[in-house]
Amino acid sequence: MTAVRFWLGLWLGKIIGSVLKFLGKKGTTFPGVIAQKICPDIIKRLAVAFVEGTVIITGTNGKTTTNNLLASILQTAGKKVAFNREGANMITGITGTLLQNTSFTGKAKASLLLLEADEATVPYLCRQLTPNLAVITNFFRDQLDRYGELDTTIRLVKEALPPCTGLILNADDPLVAQIGGGRTGVFYYGTERLPVSRKESKESREGRYCSRCGDELTYELFHYGQLGIYQCLKCGFKRPQPYIEAQEVNRKETGISFRVDGDFRVNGDYEIPLQGYYNLYNALAAFCAADRLGVSRENIRQGLISFVSDAGRMEQFSLQSCLLTLTLVKNPTGFNQVINTLAGMGKPLCLLIAINDLAADGRDISWLWDVDFETFITKEVAINLVICSGLRADDMALRLKYAGFNEQQIVVKHELKEAMALLEARQFLSEDAVFVLPTYTALFPLREILTSKNLGKKPSSGQTKAECI
Repeated sequence: MTAVRFWLGLWLGKIIGSVLKFLGKKGTTFPGVIAQKICPDIIKRLAVAFVEGTVIITGTNGKTTTNNLLASILQTAGKKVAFNREGANMITGITGTLLQNTSFTGKAKASLLLLEADEATVPYLCRQLTPNLAVITNFFRDQLDRYGELDTTIRLVKEALPPCTGLILNADDPLVAQIGGGRTGVFYYGTERLPVSRKESKESREGRYCSRCGDELTYELFHYGQLGIYQCLKCGFKRPQPYIEAQEVNRKETGISFRVDGDFRVNGDYEIPLQGYYNLYNALAAFCAADRLGVSRENIRQGLISFVSDAGRMEQFSLQSCLLTLTLVKNPTGFNQVINTLAGMGKPLCLLIAINDLAADGRDISWLWDVDFETFITKEVAINLVICSGLRADDMALRLKYAGFNEQQIVVKHELKEAMALLEARQFLSEDAVFVLPTYTALFPLREILTSKNLGKKPSSGQTKAECI
């Protein structure tokens, strides 16, 4: 009977997915819902067909970009990979990804499985399969109404990871680094320093206290949030020495360049075509995982530089005489990093900020008051227009008013289509920077509006998309 349920779940899920694709839908989550109802252990049964095993990527910020960067590197190295490219990272979305990458006969269409997993999903997922590697990006306070306190999230992830799973951990985040304690097969990544690193920080941060003894951590350098060079003077807990460490980090017009492990060969720089130092960490996580999977440094280099962002993570579209960049914002630390990136561009800005409070966004939007919108004012950034949209557009406009924005700069358009139409109607100069910053449930509707208008993406010359098998 169990075998019957498996085949029924597989076939029905794949048929529904094919129909949805034909109708122009993504066809991932709903087929996963149906397949899960028919065969609750279908993930376990499908995952065993991937002969090179599974890598999972989890953490608060950067999961999708890290997953897609790693896929780009592995594909450059000639590996066939299956991955949940657009960030459907809960059980039903993961199931849908497996369905898409498995034939009707149950044969995997790829050899290696990469799964971005929501933190709360990791315990269930690890009961279904044993990952070869688990990559953890960072931990920040996010959607407390769904996850609960951050300590609970960290404990659930830590306890769920099987002892035989190799770990790729962010050395610069003390909340992540602590997970490697007492385990073997742990490899850390981090950065020596960033151009924005400081000896002191007034920025709000998690993990202020040592996870071992509770004493306050001392920092030699702050990168951002709680990320930096830290130690506990009481018990000796400190930032582990990274296996992969970025050096000589430089921001360029086209992205970010860095060196690794004193690799000073000709053309020795690595580069990612992404802005934002948080994306450097995503690249280092993918770099470290690819290295442990046996990928050569040259393939890592090419996989990083050829990456094209997708699914609303610094994804670019054409808009009249300039580019429009779509990027997800979902918690204070991530939003602050986007703000710092925009403030450092030195260009006039036009913003569309779309805030929803549906279940996937988090019902409590008080986190907007922890976002440092005041940075735009203190750094005297030229902002021509801010369009506030979404279910909580008025709350967003109020927050900007209290941050010191000129009310004449702020326009409220609750409907996403109306907000996008207003943005498109504006006359832009080539030097203008146009950014659309949505929360999760506004991201894909806005992306569909952009793609339906044939506002083609503008990847850099020579870049290719990392496509799903």
